[in-house]
Amino acid sequence: MKILSISNCPLNESQGSGYVVVNFSQRLRQFGHEVDNFAPDDYEPLQFLRGRANNYRLALGMLPFTLQKLQQKSYDIIEFYGADAWFTIYVLSRFWKNKYLLVHHSNGIENQFNAVLKQYSQLQDTSQKWYQLDQSLLFQYAFREVQGIITQSDYDRHYALQQNYQDADHVLTIPSGLSKDYLGLNVDFTRPPVIGYCGSWIARKGIKTIQQDIPQILQDFPDSQLVLIGVGEDFRIADYFPTTVQSQIKVIPFVANKQELAQLYQTLSIVIVPSLYESFGLVTAEAMACGCAVVASRVGYAVGRQHQEEIYLLDSPTSPYLYEAVKTLLANETLRLKIAQHGYQAVQGLTWENAIARLEQVYQHWLKQQ
Repeated sequence: MKILSISNCPLNESQGSGYVVVNFSQRLRQFGHEVDNFAPDDYEPLQFLRGRANNYRLALGMLPFTLQKLQQKSYDIIEFYGADAWFTIYVLSRFWKNKYLLVHHSNGIENQFNAVLKQYSQLQDTSQKWYQLDQSLLFQYAFREVQGIITQSDYDRHYALQQNYQDADHVLTIPSGLSKDYLGLNVDFTRPPVIGYCGSWIARKGIKTIQQDIPQILQDFPDSQLVLIGVGEDFRIADYFPTTVQSQIKVIPFVANKQELAQLYQTLSIVIVPSLYESFGLVTAEAMACGCAVVASRVGYAVGRQHQEEIYLLDSPTSPYLYEAVKTLLANETLRLKIAQHGYQAVQGLTWENAIARLEQVYQHWLKQQ
């Protein structure tokens, strides 16, 4: 197969979305397929404005760039990451509908993301610039006008089906694989009461709920500790947590090395993922693979995992649900160990070999249907 892959995110493996794009593409090549990858640096106009009106500039720049690539080389499949491709997909589906297999390989369904943010507006900064309009009516074309959608989780797949973007045979979940550094680890499940958070310190990750609930946890369990990983060099504990618990909080601003991150996970007993939205949530799967008991909201990969068996699922990413969940696990070591052990077993099948074999099969099947 010859695949033209256009991404709306940088091809940076240290970032969640970049990790997905880079690894799917690299491993398809290992299976003998041709994959040409392109990212915003290749086609985004007016890059000096980066950070402002990104969606509009990506949408406008993607179409002429894609058409240029199609003139230069023959492809079987055009694969898009991101709803910013809506304009390009709309044009291609109108004028070259049967020439290429158009696929939306989702790193998250933006329309579901927007709906969730509206639902939990109290947990985020709702201030918007004048150009930050709701583009859901336009974004839907990125999903309706393709011949197939690949999602990272059943959470996104269910939404796509509910919105009638495609039928059940053309919306399929193929989760990312985990790095070899995370599979088959020999872990010690018995650990001190260390709570971990890993990710950007942004509203959609549920940080307001963390600020509301975790200080009380640290007070109620004075032997416990909170470790914040990947929150950035500018993060200051005093900006978010009261003086009374600051001595129990440790910050590790950034970890780029996967092996080092796996070692850090293995020092944590509980990992909290109270996100408002995740398409997959790599932290959830990685932490489970490293023997952590994960407390997560019902988004991304967490959906479908067995509550209080493989994971502890929050009924809502709001306070006091996070407090109650972490309190339960700190007070009940037997339950924490069970969740950690079962979660570890649950993710062992998340190999890149399985993911690519499934994707190859699906693409070839859809090509035959054209």
